[in-house]
Amino acid sequence: MHHLFYLLSFGLLSVVSGAAVRERQVANPTATLSNGIVVGTATAVSNQPSLAPVNAYLGVPYAKPPTGDRRFAPPEPAAPWTSPLQAQALPPACLQQFMSGATGAKTRAYFNNPGLPPPAESEDCLYLNVFAPQGASPSNKKAVMFWLFGGNNQFGTASLAYYNGSSLAVNEDVVVVAINYRTNIFGFSNSPEIPFGKQNSAYLDQRMALQWVQQNIGQFGGDPARVTLFGESAGGHDIKQLLANPPSPPQFQAAIMESPNQAATGAGLASYYQVAANFGCSGALSVLACLRKVPATDLQKYITDNGVGFFEVVGDGTSVGKQSLGSLASGKFANVPVLIGSNANEATVFVNIAGLDGNPDINQTLAANGIPFGISDATAESLYPDLANDGSALISQLLTDLLFTCTARTLSDAISLSGRSVWRYRYEGSFPNLQIFPNAGAWHSSEIPSVWGTYELSNQFGDATPDQIALSKYMQGIWAGFAKAPAAGFPWPKLGSANGNELGVLGGKNEPAGEETRPLITSDAPCAVFGPLLIAAGQAY
Repeated sequence: MHHLFYLLSFGLLSVVSGAAVRERQVANPTATLSNGIVVGTATAVSNQPSLAPVNAYLGVPYAKPPTGDRRFAPPEPAAPWTSPLQAQALPPACLQQFMSGATGAKTRAYFNNPGLPPPAESEDCLYLNVFAPQGASPSNKKAVMFWLFGGNNQFGTASLAYYNGSSLAVNEDVVVVAINYRTNIFGFSNSPEIPFGKQNSAYLDQRMALQWVQQNIGQFGGDPARVTLFGESAGGHDIKQLLANPPSPPQFQAAIMESPNQAATGAGLASYYQVAANFGCSGALSVLACLRKVPATDLQKYITDNGVGFFEVVGDGTSVGKQSLGSLASGKFANVPVLIGSNANEATVFVNIAGLDGNPDINQTLAANGIPFGISDATAESLYPDLANDGSALISQLLTDLLFTCTARTLSDAISLSGRSVWRYRYEGSFPNLQIFPNAGAWHSSEIPSVWGTYELSNQFGDATPDQIALSKYMQGIWAGFAKAPAAGFPWPKLGSANGNELGVLGGKNEPAGEETRPLITSDAPCAVFGPLLIAAGQAY
């Protein structure tokens, strides 16, 4: 099993419990949709810069339950309801797939709503959450930020506490939408019986949710003409797929990819048939119909307990037609402004969880985790001379650059060369309340609490610092500012412009509460080695 790559490929479900977003109740808001009336809750964010109320609508269905004959199938629009829908509780996560054994247990303990009860799970899970400032209305529409969570398309949910959009909505006067979508076998069954163009039900969930936004967000005070995608890790990768294979007509005006990475490859069809054989479906007239009768939790348990390989994306001509480089070459790639970035120490958390202490063998680690090329010790040490005597730190930085920094560089360079507007950022914020183990640094997903304002003011690791609070306010402002006026971009130059060989560094040593501009070479030097290897191996979008 590609254990480390599994960890490397998901948007880690952060250690923050969202305690910074403390709420007090006020009057309940409503929205009238074509499907029926939705009743939300109104709360005030009491320890953020603004105390203005925010309207939260939790668990609004955008599709029918993907159960029974709808399992593995494309989503269908939600059915109407007659009584007002009480959208006041977080929806269950879709059924998630974690690894078994100690690594899986540690992953769950750290990242599945740590410090709080884990989210409920259900096959009936196609819901979304909407957070809107109180002043938003059908006659006073705000820019919309549409979130896709990470999880290597194997797990994750919009219902984690640190995806509470209250702070971002009320402080920046935007409407925030966070959706659930199917993952693992339920989102990527790989079944050959599903017609071409209708595979990848997870991606089709995302597209249906975007369509729902176009049709309904105005009733919550959002502007369907001003939708910006943002997502992290696998969520960033999925946004890349939306850009490379955009819906028609376009349903978004801009995109933000936080630490996008290439999704892990898996066994695909072999995994599907392995599951079918276990449940006596191999000889059935329709394997698909047979598997649809198996209890969903039985499928989940078998896959987890037996380490069944990844259920991966397949080319379907709809959500996955062209990869980004081919899409850019053909002119199909969405012509919208884009922000792409990564964190300084993405892989420290994966290396820690995988127990790669001491001096792990570089090529054994790469090969064991599905990376189809090797890197000599001499090359690695020449790239990272200061880490030559610390094997764990060296491989952590190598994986950070190989899988995140250089994939971001490859994609952003290609977008820029196509004449589209793209900016790069690097996140370096490292704060006591997010150091889940010593020397974690700016690890994978640790920027999310700053963007959402869901960092904890105090926890077992430490307290929020003045720099952290200020950095969060700054990042919320520039993320939301981009959603409001994408063409205006960011405070640093876009690639390809005058001084376009620079990126914005957030939370760096010189500006820990804001941004400093640095030459790309300060972070991208290893990409001269890794970039060609990634492209040759088909690993870089």
